[in-house]
Amino acid sequence: MPVKKQEAHRALELLEDYHSRLSTPQDHALRSAIERVIRIFKSRLFQALLDIQEFYELTLLDETKTVQQKTIETLLIASKWEHDNAVKTNETNRIKQQEYQQQQEELHRQQQHLLQMQILQEDSKLPIIDLPEAKLTLPKCPVSNSDDTKHLNGSSPWEYDEISLARGSTGLGFSIAGGTDNPHINLDASIYITKVIPGGAAHADGRLQVNDCIVAVNEVRVVNVTHGEAVDALKQAGEQVTLHIRRKKPPVHAPKLEEIDLLKGNKGLGFSIAGGIGNQHIPGDNGIYVTKIMEGGAAHIDGRLAVGDKLIAVLTPTGGERNLENVVHEEAVATLKAITNRATLIVQKTNILQALANSISNLNSLSTNAMNNVGVTMVDNGSTDGIGDGGNGAPGDGTEGDVEFSMTRSHSPALGLETSPSRYASSNVLETGMSTDPPHAVSSEDITRLPRTIVIRKGASGLGFNIVGGEDGQGIYVSYVLAGGAADLGGELKRGDQLLSVNGTSLTNASHEDAAQALKNAGGTVTLEVQYRPEDYNRFEQRIQELKQAVAAGTGTLLRTSQKRTLHVRALFDYDPNKDDGLPTRGLQFRHGDILHVTNASDDEWWQARRVIGEDEEESIGIIPSKRRWERKQRARDRSVKFQGHSCANNNNLEKIATLDRKKKNFSFSRRFPFMKSKDEKNEDGSDQEPFMLCYTQEDTNAEAEENIISYESVHRLQISYTRPVIILGPLKDRINDDLISEYPNKFGSCVPHTTRPKRDYEVDGRDYHFISSREQMERDIQNHLFIEAGQYNDNLYGTSVASVREVAEKGKHCILDVSGNAIKRLQVAQLYPIAIFIKPMSIESIMEMNRRMTEEQAKKTYERTLKMEQEFGEYFTSIVQGETIEEIYGKVKNIIWSQGGPTIWVPSKESL
Repeated sequence: MPVKKQEAHRALELLEDYHSRLSTPQDHALRSAIERVIRIFKSRLFQALLDIQEFYELTLLDETKTVQQKTIETLLIASKWEHDNAVKTNETNRIKQQEYQQQQEELHRQQQHLLQMQILQEDSKLPIIDLPEAKLTLPKCPVSNSDDTKHLNGSSPWEYDEISLARGSTGLGFSIAGGTDNPHINLDASIYITKVIPGGAAHADGRLQVNDCIVAVNEVRVVNVTHGEAVDALKQAGEQVTLHIRRKKPPVHAPKLEEIDLLKGNKGLGFSIAGGIGNQHIPGDNGIYVTKIMEGGAAHIDGRLAVGDKLIAVLTPTGGERNLENVVHEEAVATLKAITNRATLIVQKTNILQALANSISNLNSLSTNAMNNVGVTMVDNGSTDGIGDGGNGAPGDGTEGDVEFSMTRSHSPALGLETSPSRYASSNVLETGMSTDPPHAVSSEDITRLPRTIVIRKGASGLGFNIVGGEDGQGIYVSYVLAGGAADLGGELKRGDQLLSVNGTSLTNASHEDAAQALKNAGGTVTLEVQYRPEDYNRFEQRIQELKQAVAAGTGTLLRTSQKRTLHVRALFDYDPNKDDGLPTRGLQFRHGDILHVTNASDDEWWQARRVIGEDEEESIGIIPSKRRWERKQRARDRSVKFQGHSCANNNNLEKIATLDRKKKNFSFSRRFPFMKSKDEKNEDGSDQEPFMLCYTQEDTNAEAEENIISYESVHRLQISYTRPVIILGPLKDRINDDLISEYPNKFGSCVPHTTRPKRDYEVDGRDYHFISSREQMERDIQNHLFIEAGQYNDNLYGTSVASVREVAEKGKHCILDVSGNAIKRLQVAQLYPIAIFIKPMSIESIMEMNRRMTEEQAKKTYERTLKMEQEFGEYFTSIVQGETIEEIYGKVKNIIWSQGGPTIWVPSKESL
């Protein structure tokens, strides 16, 4: 009988409940084993359930998508799963022997542990003492691995390297995963390199690669150790760090590397490239590939470089090396562009079928609205692409010019399945003086201006080029040639060519619809008569741009268009385009709190945006999911199986909370009153305290009835004349608040609270408290929202007023407020926009590492409260901070405060999304 998701969820809960009851030292080995089972269960079975349900709801049940679109997306997800399964199979074979040895070692260790415990228990003369678990000391030993000694004379499946790095101010610059407590790949406990960070020491050195395994750090072995022990070994390695690494040898049949010397001449290097991080030419591969060899260029004359070759590195005449693996497209272009005279290319000869490149562009379907633009059609596929790049490259090509969807619709009906023209970057490595080439192009070849005849045979992706024009008889022009497509393989059709005829049918005065229909009906072999007219094409594009600008300014009506919508938003979630399979073209990566300039929000599924990085600075353009798409996707996930347990907060405590004057208004307290704790705050040591006072929030009690899905918040710039208050939420907030005031007493301060309690002899009004004689007056002020927090203790009211916060802010100090998330919104309403920073723990273990007095149960409660706090107040956070150490988190908090201090800040606007 089929297994229901509810049953699978229940099984996991039972397993976790059993795990939680294992608390004695004798149970340590069993706890660890069950933890591994739970991790595998969650990461494989549950992720598969999530993927399948998301695919079912967002693809198959979407009535707005055609059968063809659903077919394409189904093939895409099937290919992805097949690829993942193949990778897992290869990895399983690769680590079979190592896994067996690790299992034997673990079994031996457990047997020894049980034997020792049995001896202690049987010997009545010896007391049984629960010793703290000893921290493993990494032994000093040679880096050669015993399990590899049987591989002699180069027969080992591994190759080893020794890499020395200077830590420096930017750190080592890489991320690791794995360990006995958290295997990275299946059950392999090796310490893997998962990321090489640009600008770091490892990236500058160029030898360390993703998926390398660290064997030792400065001769200290990190084999069969926990993740934390590997991190400690790296931290304790000092300024000069020597990594002993191993990586899987390439198979015998793998393509070999070849050095190709090119002498740059008048025609430049003479080849085109595609690929890079975020613009993969081959799915799952960030490599830089040669897509075209230009006749007469250096590569053509040399004769060794071929289409499909993968560029590994560039050797400079001075002996330096520029790595081209795992780099963005723009970095590869800049490296090749910097070549002045002679260069040596390190090239990997591949056997990649050209047909793969031809089919890639058909895998990602676009929404109808996103790609129905003015007179721009992908030949034979009915897809359209934008022309708002100022003539600089194709959509998603990695140029620095804008790549926008056009704001107008074609008047021709859709010619079939709409697909992305290409999500992969492609650049000409040429030297040019022609204004029609992309800004990163390096050359040009002489193209006759006389009419010429071209024969193209349709491939899997059609003819492989886009056309524009056909309005008011100005001609039909080629706007983009798809890398790897039929036209590109022929090498004769150029961007800027005017189409004069198709199979003898004249297009001289044809409309855009006529030209598209003629190309679609041309058959398998198409004869084109074309003429290269880049100047006319540029004038056409310039005219389109002027008309678009006129429409945007409200001064023209010549374009038949629905005006695009532009706005600024603050992101309320993290987005990695590399993990979004449905992305139509180059995506824009961002983090929670980033300000995005949305340049076109007219589509229901995808928006165009730039990330704002300074006062007037913006990054290059990219695609982001629309508010509607992201929230729909999250709702689909929320209806799926959830991994987290359903441990509830202490309901008994909540039941003790009464009402103030029978009003459903709640107020919470700051750490200014150590005897007062709000219902969502506990001590940083994780202990629960019985609330001594009434604590409420001024929120609708039904606000949490439906889980809120957040995506973007509309914002606008504001000039302020005060210093912004600071609110730190999450674990470590008390320590960070104290450190800020101690380290910067001239920049940070506290405000004076109000109370109706009588003044004591040693107290000073206005210094210790603002003493209020009339309780009724303070209650009225609370109800009139003049307090950001308030509550009752021993029949006396206490509270922090907006006026007190403003007094500190206008003195030029950041007012440190230890409050709940509810206070953020109240300060915004009072036009005192705080810097709200949420410290999000990376795991339960990280909480215990930073506070060693905390038990595992206390850490678990703290972690669950922070997740609840993020869900409840995430839309109000200025930024979310994570880090492995307290010092790292403190440094990030300070940087955020300095960067967000003003005087120009981004604040919520009333514009609806």
